[in-house]
Amino acid sequence: MDFDDQFVIVMDTSNGFWFLPGGGVEQNESIEETAKREALEELGLEVKVNHVVKEFRVALISKKTKEQLVIPPFIVVHATPVRGKLKVEYAPNRKIILIKKKDCRKLLQSFRLPTEYECMKPYYYVSEEVVRQLVMCST
Repeated sequence: MDFDDQFVIVMDTSNGFWFLPGGGVEQNESIEETAKREALEELGLEVKVNHVVKEFRVALISKKTKEQLVIPPFIVVHATPVRGKLKVEYAPNRKIILIKKKDCRKLLQSFRLPTEYECMKPYYYVSEEVVRQLVMCST
């Protein structure tokens, strides 16, 4: 979500991990419809979707068998608010933060990613490279 020189991130206050707001596509829903619905649900904002920034194909990898589980793609969109008031949180331990774009670059330079990010504990993880690509496309 773009607010001129700032954008929205969500922080999990229980572990300090931060991410872009979003969620899954519902049946017969377009990417634009999903982005608009998720922005309203999570952020309290009606948005204009400007363009798709990047699409990621991700496979979760089993720690035990190394089997790969392909999941629906992550799609990052650039959007701007048109109506509503930004919430401060949308769920327990989920704080909504506006961060200056220049500060995010500094944060990313010092941000140390784990070599694998667990998604579906205790069995599956996503590689550091996939997490880094997802984080970097937001700046």
